[in-house]
Amino acid sequence: MSWSPLPEGLWPFPHFLCYLLRELGLADTPTLRQLSVAQWLESGPDRCITTAYRGLGKSFESGAYALWRLRHDPFTEKILIPAATAEKAEEVATFMARCIRDVDILRCLEPRPDGRSSFKAFDVGPAVIDQSPSVRTVGILSPSLTGKRCTLALPDDIETLNNSITPLKQERLAQAVTELEAIIKPDDPGFDASAPRDYTMGGVQQIFPRQIRYLGTPHLESSLYLRLVRERNYSIRFWPARFPNPSDSDEWDCYEEHLAPDIKEAVEKNPEIAGEPTDPERFGHEELLKRETRMTRASVQLQFQLNCRLSTLDRYPIRLGDLIVMDLDGKALPETVVWGSAPEQRVQDLICVGMGADRYYHAPMNIDGWIPSKDTWRCVLAIDPAGRGGSKSDELAWSVIAELNGNFFLLESGGTTQGYGKDVLEMLAKIAKKWNVTQVVSESNMGDGMFTALLQPAMLRHHPVAIEEVRVSIQKERRIVDTLAPLIQQHRLIVGRSVIKSDYASGERDPENGHQRSLMYGMSRITTDRGSLLWDDKIDCLSLGVKFFVDAAAQDQQRRKFERQEEIDDLIREAWFDETGASIDDLACGFIPKNNHKAYGGVARA
Repeated sequence: MSWSPLPEGLWPFPHFLCYLLRELGLADTPTLRQLSVAQWLESGPDRCITTAYRGLGKSFESGAYALWRLRHDPFTEKILIPAATAEKAEEVATFMARCIRDVDILRCLEPRPDGRSSFKAFDVGPAVIDQSPSVRTVGILSPSLTGKRCTLALPDDIETLNNSITPLKQERLAQAVTELEAIIKPDDPGFDASAPRDYTMGGVQQIFPRQIRYLGTPHLESSLYLRLVRERNYSIRFWPARFPNPSDSDEWDCYEEHLAPDIKEAVEKNPEIAGEPTDPERFGHEELLKRETRMTRASVQLQFQLNCRLSTLDRYPIRLGDLIVMDLDGKALPETVVWGSAPEQRVQDLICVGMGADRYYHAPMNIDGWIPSKDTWRCVLAIDPAGRGGSKSDELAWSVIAELNGNFFLLESGGTTQGYGKDVLEMLAKIAKKWNVTQVVSESNMGDGMFTALLQPAMLRHHPVAIEEVRVSIQKERRIVDTLAPLIQQHRLIVGRSVIKSDYASGERDPENGHQRSLMYGMSRITTDRGSLLWDDKIDCLSLGVKFFVDAAAQDQQRRKFERQEEIDDLIREAWFDETGASIDDLACGFIPKNNHKAYGGVARA
């Protein structure tokens, strides 16, 4: 069958999509959301991303869009379809081949006997056979991606948990999509994308602009799709399964003004529809409920609501916003500390490297009763001596942690790639002296006691305290999360402002790795998955120190405060019943301990 221009009634892609659905016997017409996606595919910017809930039919529309362009211009169009795997990409090609075979108006695209005709690569009938096939499918990480040429790239669900589970895999994927920019052919000389298209001139001139159109679902806050938006100026739109609530910042702000206009306008006009299905013809309320009851909350938010922030919070158990940040000098600690998230508790002058909405640290809402450290001091210097010097992938890390009433105070944190030479050992001993630590804890997995033997002389010279070696055997990531996540989620880790300042500054001084080595970066991005962090020494060290106080973690700070007050009351009662009257004199002279708010040390107390 020879090629002829499409009937004018099918020139717009939404019209073509309607026709295709009817011819295949799938539906009389697309749903409103499918039409919205179709309009976006046809008229959106040349670099755009479509993210829609599972089941909307993104892959179908991707294949239909490719067929629409090929039908208008089978002579010069060269379409590349990358997917997470080659098999997934070939599914789209299989659908296209079926349409060409079964739909009358597309049969002119059937491959000629002398052309390529596999699902990996095929030529449409009118095309001139050359190095680049009309349609090629490829796995996004395949080496064969390099060197291809195309006029349209349609990456379909290229990001999966499997290929983006670690930072290293994410970077590999990001590098692969960079190649797509080199693959796209430049526009022909004189091509004007703003001029009206003439669909009757097939083979004579370029009809369509060269485009890259991603379709998929983001898996993480740091998703490749969102990176493309922020770093390469791609446009993105979200089509969730339920209308989000405009008054709920967690639901609404996650789309960052990229919610599909038809959904946004509908729910703003009628907020009562929040929570209702956006596409009831395809997925009604009962069907969505059925699917949601079989899925975890994280999966629902990810696959149906496209809420990157919530999916990230569900996957990453530690939020920097759950920390309490305040000035700490180690001379006194607050008896009770109450976390708050009101706007006035937000710490505005410290840069937070957390993800999504996790962009603020919080100062305490309330502080009660400063206790001098000399009265109740329990402070540990935790050391992870994994670094042996010269290694770019490992560092010696340390943390100084104090405990009071079941709260944990991070006073200092740091790391070095200088191994454990004399200067490093002296530095650690001086840190112990500076904070007057009562115990040193060192992980013994590396060195089999050698590090302790090396550190001991320096400690004897500067600050003689016991050094305890701790051997761990369970998976590191799970051990860290199990130790720190419950504590932080209960707002029982208080971090000194100087720690955060120093931690951020160290990331800024590392041009090669940026903040990936920093404590706060690792804290906000660690999961129980093996290898979830490239560098975990600092957070591992923090968990080691907290683990030392694990028994104290079960204490309730309010109960301890009550017990302390009971002790004071007992002393007062004993004073009044002392026959000698000496205790009364002591009481009158102020020798009985008092709960007060007096400042100790150099930090102003609340």
